[in-house]
Amino acid sequence: MKLGMPQLFEFDTVEENLALAKSLNLDFIELNLNFSYCREALEGGKLAALLEQYGIEATLHFYDEADFASYDEVVDAYLSLLKRYARLGKGCIRQLNVHLNPGPVVTISGVKNYIYDKEYDSYIVRLISNLKKTKEICESNSMNLVIENVDITPEYLKKTYVALKESGFHFCYDIGHDHLSNDVVWNLQQDLDLPFDEFHIHDAKQRTKCHLCLGDGELDIRRFKELAVRNNAYVVLEVKQSKDLRRSVPLFNAIEI
Repeated sequence: MKLGMPQLFEFDTVEENLALAKSLNLDFIELNLNFSYCREALEGGKLAALLEQYGIEATLHFYDEADFASYDEVVDAYLSLLKRYARLGKGCIRQLNVHLNPGPVVTISGVKNYIYDKEYDSYIVRLISNLKKTKEICESNSMNLVIENVDITPEYLKKTYVALKESGFHFCYDIGHDHLSNDVVWNLQQDLDLPFDEFHIHDAKQRTKCHLCLGDGELDIRRFKELAVRNNAYVVLEVKQSKDLRRSVPLFNAIEI
């Protein structure tokens, strides 16, 4: 297992994140393409030297809104961006994370209805086909692909997880997102033994709040650490402030399994 931190909103450079990671004795940072200063570091060709200077590895979080089951023109644009940044990150980015997007929603009389649920047969074909293209791009640039659950996990996504596992995909397990979704992924993995190569660990409470500092919520972090160790995974302590990271890292390290 390797322990890392997310790229932080409060900082303005990748180097500030690396300095914090080094001070906390972390193994890696998860960079995030949603931040312009992440893209600038990749495009400026400075990332590899910075990682070597600080002795820190890096993973990369793709655009949050990317939906690989959308129509061709949308997916093609994201694949083009992926090719660009995968090439720029080759040799220094170990793993790339994409969201399992639940897709467009139609709210009827206050009830959310998911178009991908209604059109599941065509949706799953598009999704798997496009994620295979995504995986090929990653692997050709020496990166592993992981697929992350978001904080909305409608019922139809249970079938999607089965299909994705059967197609050979691996996953990122965000435990706070799952808490907000009534532990759908946790319950699924009990039966499916899902292959998790990455974990996003943070505390959560009341099924409404996540990305909390460890100890500020109600999650049993120990059971997730056990699962992460068993999977020999990258673990992002995904709290979003340096002060919360400074509290969370020693708490996580102190958990005995």
